[in-house]
Amino acid sequence: MERARNVAVLMYEKVDLLDIAGPFDVFGVSSNWGKDFKVYTVGEEQKPVTTVSGLTIHPKYSFDNCPLPDILIVPGGLGSRTEMNNIITTSWISQTAASAEIVLSVCTGALLLAKANLLDGLRVTTNRNAFDVLREIVPPNATIVEDVRYVDNGKIVMSAGVTAGFDAALYVVARLFGEERALAAAAKIEYHWHKDEKSAAQQQNDLFVIRKAQINDVDEIQQLFVEAAQWIQVSKGFTQWRVDSFTKDYLTSFIHDQEVFVACQNGEIIGCFSIQWQYEEIWGDLFHDDAGYVHRLVVARKYKGEGIGSRILSWSEDYIKNKGKGWLRLDCMADNPTLNDYYRGLGFIHQGRYESHAWSAHLYERKIE
Repeated sequence: MERARNVAVLMYEKVDLLDIAGPFDVFGVSSNWGKDFKVYTVGEEQKPVTTVSGLTIHPKYSFDNCPLPDILIVPGGLGSRTEMNNIITTSWISQTAASAEIVLSVCTGALLLAKANLLDGLRVTTNRNAFDVLREIVPPNATIVEDVRYVDNGKIVMSAGVTAGFDAALYVVARLFGEERALAAAAKIEYHWHKDEKSAAQQQNDLFVIRKAQINDVDEIQQLFVEAAQWIQVSKGFTQWRVDSFTKDYLTSFIHDQEVFVACQNGEIIGCFSIQWQYEEIWGDLFHDDAGYVHRLVVARKYKGEGIGSRILSWSEDYIKNKGKGWLRLDCMADNPTLNDYYRGLGFIHQGRYESHAWSAHLYERKIE
């Protein structure tokens, strides 16, 4: 059975109570009795913080012992203008966001995302009274969007002020489990969901997202690998992957046992890959600990030439860097000259070759700057 997604709600001094409580309750009520979401609070330390309105709350976890979040909620409040200059908090947000499926800022939580360097090239929004501050700290290529309840950039979802956090949280629930689930949650908390059609339209406009693979992705992932295996065999004249090896049982175990990710375009899975950290026996002494190993990388044939592979590798590089590693590694069928040329063109350095009785592979590495 697929595990529940971890939903971490950040807390700090002078945070706004509704910025915390609104999304917390939405995900809690939407959790299918805890089967789909596990919601908890986290602070820099496990000690009480006081909200803007004077309520004292004790976070369940600290940055040091917090379970790895799949969804991170970054609330706002008067204290955000101080907290955005707390490098411990912004660094933790940046590191946590690298492996999270979704990061949701509420209100002036946007200021913390800006300081965590997460808004490059995105559509951003915040509380109507904080746009002046946000304009000063966002990257030049970010687009500030006013008069919306929320905006969706794929991984990064941002809401306007306070109660707009309810709307954005319900939107995320709908994105993951369908609108019916979100409407049911809104009914339970007797809240009128203000759906933002502008954001919904943007979600359908060439949205590229990389997220962790789920068990219910198996059919689409199988189709990707089978298509790739068949194409290589027909067009290149050799077998890189055996078609019959990509059974649903194998791919289910693959998702369960490895860190597997999918790349999605407009909701369609168009790429798949894993990132591994363990010793790869075939490379012998060429193995080293200071690297993440991109494995089983595949992209849908109809997206050939659109740069999807390089976007996946760029995302992987950031993910590996945030895990404290200094090198990105991958291997490639030695008999596929086009793919070898492609990796060399992206700056990868050939490190070695492995020969078996049936196939051979090249190992490539690229240092992470």
